[in-house]
Amino acid sequence: MSTYKEDESQLRQSIESILNQTYQDFEFIIILDNPENDMHRRVINDYAAKDSRIRFYPNETNMGLASSLNRGLKLANGEYIARMDADDVSLPNRFEKQLDYLRSNCFDLIGGLTEVIDENGNILYKINKVPSDPDKIKKCLRYGQVVAHPTWFGKKAMFDDLHGYRLIPLCEDTDFVLRAVLKGYKMSNINESVLKYRMSSNSVSRSNLYEQYLYLCFITDAYKQGKVANIADAMDYVQSHNNEKIAKKYSESNVLFNQMLKEMRTKQVIPFISHGFELLFHSRPFLDRIRRFALLSMNS
Repeated sequence: MSTYKEDESQLRQSIESILNQTYQDFEFIIILDNPENDMHRRVINDYAAKDSRIRFYPNETNMGLASSLNRGLKLANGEYIARMDADDVSLPNRFEKQLDYLRSNCFDLIGGLTEVIDENGNILYKINKVPSDPDKIKKCLRYGQVVAHPTWFGKKAMFDDLHGYRLIPLCEDTDFVLRAVLKGYKMSNINESVLKYRMSSNSVSRSNLYEQYLYLCFITDAYKQGKVANIADAMDYVQSHNNEKIAKKYSESNVLFNQMLKEMRTKQVIPFISHGFELLFHSRPFLDRIRRFALLSMNS
């Protein structure tokens, strides 16, 4: 787990969801990537004093998520790695279920289903199905990520072999999975809920969503050709294609799309249809993202 500026109550929920797992034999590595966050330092030290499984490592300077996770990977002693974000909540039997599923099927990395919650822990919607067949996952990865990063559970030997995450701006998890598959590692998902994924209003409307989409397009295009994307080339591509006006429209479309998901869950038919028509004329790149979602579903 890497922490940065998460709310105290959310951080505590996240930590406690790991400490209260039904499977108890693990080390819990926490990297603080914001050395000036005294609240995080105090909270984590408090838990570490009570539970010897916690190993706490504050970064001397802000390193970013990928570098912080790579530091954690180098410090890890276990045979398996489980990923956790500092504002999510793992279900109590997550480790037990994922360990059994991975071992029983000889997979290298697996994910699982998520329940998407808001800042207050209210369920927004549930992901009901993800592909579990490794060959289907290979096909789906041509269009987007299908092994949810916060639910990862995999063999440390694989992380070591791939030298952890590459320092690509955004999409470091998708880049990792694409490289792993191209090197012959087997991916799967357990079709059971293992985690509550917290979606904040900031994450829905953040300004770099279009930039993330451009990186996704570049690295998946390389994957379709059986290649690992060159990071420098990816950065050049994003820089040349990024556009402030389009990025703003893309972010607005994402807010609209998430509103539609909420309306679908609460069966608000007329607002859902109205917003659907609005979305059709809002952002062409975002419509391509929806097309990718549809292709993911078809290949699942």
